[in-house]
Amino acid sequence: MKHRWKQGKDMLAEGSVSPRATSLSGSNSGKIHFLMIRKKGSALNNFFLIFFLFLSLISVLSFPQPVLLDPDRGQTSSRPIITDSLKRKVEIPLRVNRVLSLQPEISRLMVALGGGEHLVGIDRFLRFEDHLFHLIYPPAKELPLIALTDESINAETILRFQPDVVFVSPSEPSLAESLSRKLTIPVIALSSMGRFDLLLEELVMTAQVVNKEERAAELKAYFEEKLAWLSELLKPVVNRPKPRVYLAFWSSLLMTPVYYDPVKAAGGLNLAEGLLPSYSGTVRAVVSLEQILRWNPDIILVHGNYPPQERQVTVEKIIQDKRLSYVEAVKKKKVYYTFGFWYWWDPAEALFECFYLASLFYPELREKINLQTLGEEIFARFYHAPQAFSHLLQILGTQTFFIEDRDIFPVRSR
Repeated sequence: MKHRWKQGKDMLAEGSVSPRATSLSGSNSGKIHFLMIRKKGSALNNFFLIFFLFLSLISVLSFPQPVLLDPDRGQTSSRPIITDSLKRKVEIPLRVNRVLSLQPEISRLMVALGGGEHLVGIDRFLRFEDHLFHLIYPPAKELPLIALTDESINAETILRFQPDVVFVSPSEPSLAESLSRKLTIPVIALSSMGRFDLLLEELVMTAQVVNKEERAAELKAYFEEKLAWLSELLKPVVNRPKPRVYLAFWSSLLMTPVYYDPVKAAGGLNLAEGLLPSYSGTVRAVVSLEQILRWNPDIILVHGNYPPQERQVTVEKIIQDKRLSYVEAVKKKKVYYTFGFWYWWDPAEALFECFYLASLFYPELREKINLQTLGEEIFARFYHAPQAFSHLLQILGTQTFFIEDRDIFPVRSR
């Protein structure tokens, strides 16, 4: 035993061995625990290697990772995620060149952003029914028609256009869900839902998709600047009771929007605000005639975005309706056309409508706002097409916009 211990001490002194805990049995002393010496091998090297790798891993995890920037967008290379109007989270590509829009409001925003060249097809509504799209975006005449009917829109139809992203309306939630399941392409359901905050948010999100953030910031600032100016104009009347307004929209006396911010911005009160929509993905509510009578509105606004020959509800019919004869707006003949939705909004038209309604609600403002000039300015800023505003008025009919027997858009001498 002494021999073994001496040999161990010599090996330790030479630095060629390492200690190891073990035990030996002696005949007289029982089990004795001591350090058993063995030859230095790979175990110690492995220990230090593992320890070094562990420290390296801790170091990497403790510091922020380098961020890769996309040279074109100036943003991180992680794909942006947006939440659409149906509360769906949609991941969009970093680069989008081809956009298929089945939502006219988005198509108009694309043009306003200067991104019309990304559109690869045109919705049937814009091709056959929209008053202005061919004026604000002349190349639309060359775009292929996406589908003749909503029923004919399917995954196979969309794939023919090879889009990078697809926009749909939230008023067709089943279409959004169906396409999302069948396509590997992002499908985004967006609409402003009658609210300016959502319209401006939609403008910014659409700009992110097509890399037009600078233009979006410019239009957003202009929109907010105009609304701020209107608020200043309304300050002298801010303490007056707000006119109580009922909106007869969508070719029906009994259909009305639960949100309609132009009324609010113009200093009015939308009587239907706060109601629940009757249809998913829309702001459309169906009310009863009795409800309108109980509300007894001061002003009734009729959806005027239809050409005169297509209007099923008119100012004249409402004034002559004996069922409404005791309604304040009818008694005082305060029933007017307004613009309204046109398969959701035209952003330029919606902004102009605020000033038009303010001139209806508070007649003294008519001397402070040149509506014709303002309309041309707004359409020029959004679409670089001031003539589109006058064209719109011609289509809707000059008789549409009379206030107390006076045309608020007098014909200019040529």
